Amino acid sequence: MLYLMDGYKAGERSGHGMKRVVSAQVYLLALVLIGLTGMMFLEPWIVRAALLLIIVICGYAAFKLQVSSVKERRNQELREQEDLAQRNLIQVINRLRHDWMNDTQILFGYIQLKKFDNLQPYMEKIKMNMQQESNLSKLGIPSLIAYLLIFRVQSKSLELEVALDEEINLGQLPLSGGLIEKLVRQTVECVQMHAAAGEDESGKLSLEFALQDDGLLLDFVYQGPYQKERLEKAVKESVGTQAGLYSLEHNDWQEGEAVITIRLPFLL
Repeated sequence: MLYLMDGYKAGERSGHGMKRVVSAQVYLLALVLIGLTGMMFLEPWIVRAALLLIIVICGYAAFKLQVSSVKERRNQELREQEDLAQRNLIQVINRLRHDWMNDTQILFGYIQLKKFDNLQPYMEKIKMNMQQESNLSKLGIPSLIAYLLIFRVQSKSLELEVALDEEINLGQLPLSGGLIEKLVRQTVECVQMHAAAGEDESGKLSLEFALQDDGLLLDFVYQGPYQKERLEKAVKESVGTQAGLYSLEHNDWQEGEAVITIRLPFLL
């Protein structure tokens, strides 16, 4: 909370500083215009020289203020991005902590109720989930990993599950830079936009990366209510096919389930 308050105060101070800079620039530019006007109508050379000196000084000062203003805006944007990244990280950590607390409570419940036969299957489930999370963290594309983790935490209408039975480094595959993340983002956002889940329910989207000898398959399976015609049209328009880079290999639209498979051939 203290960190957020400090960030708010810093942003407020920055806003006041920017207003002062803009006001100073206006005054300096006004002086430049007055000087130019004076040079047009006043003839004595000494007056013109003085006005020229004022114009040069005021123009240079306005230029330096503009540079400072651009730099300050850039720094403010960087501070906001850093703040957002930190808040997203906290959300992910809280989600993981919540899941671990739930698992711990269930295990203690089995122990207290002496349901020891249930312990082994549940421990295997926890172990499998941990392996999935480990594989997810080793996908090799940090921005994609962050997107998937944050989406799972923040999305209320769509539950995202990434099926990773084995470790795969997507960053080392011979594919166009940024293409995997772009297609994953576009497809997930299309499904989220056209899913028709209500307030008390959410659809489920599973994503699997299938590695082949000559390419990579992105397999999406959505289960839940959705707007069939709109989702089909949106996927074909946003993903579609781009020769040599990727193609919509398979798509199937059923009641309560949609299957989307995108193929990315390896670059030669």
